[in-house]
Amino acid sequence: MKTNLTTIFVLLSILILSSCAKDRNPTLVIKVIEANGMPAPGATVHAWPTDGPFAPCTNPPCIVDEERMDQITFANEVGEAKLTFEFSAVVDVEIVYYKMGLDSLLQPIVTDTLSGKKVVKIEEKRQRSKNNNFNETIIVK
Repeated sequence: MKTNLTTIFVLLSILILSSCAKDRNPTLVIKVIEANGMPAPGATVHAWPTDGPFAPCTNPPCIVDEERMDQITFANEVGEAKLTFEFSAVVDVEIVYYKMGLDSLLQPIVTDTLSGKKVVKIEEKRQRSKNNNFNETIIVK
């Protein structure tokens, strides 16, 4: 009888611990599109902490670790870029897209430089699901 109670207790403990919510780092998923709705593949996406009353940090420890939060990536073929952060923050997101075309000899050239900017709030959440995605669309003009 005592072994059955111990076994039940252990199994219940494992079940309770495995179902607990966990901290999930925020992932910022940015969809980069042109004004006409077409995706902007290869666009440079730069996200960094918004300058607030505590920036620049001259007396560590700082509120936001800018070196760990400053990220650059590129949009994929459908215009999506993903950035995963360690902390909650308000970040500036800046996009630069070099639109490509063909010259008269059918060689690829940059025909236009488009840009966009947005301020986004991301938060670390305690939850059961594995995703903590923040989806944003930024139009480059």
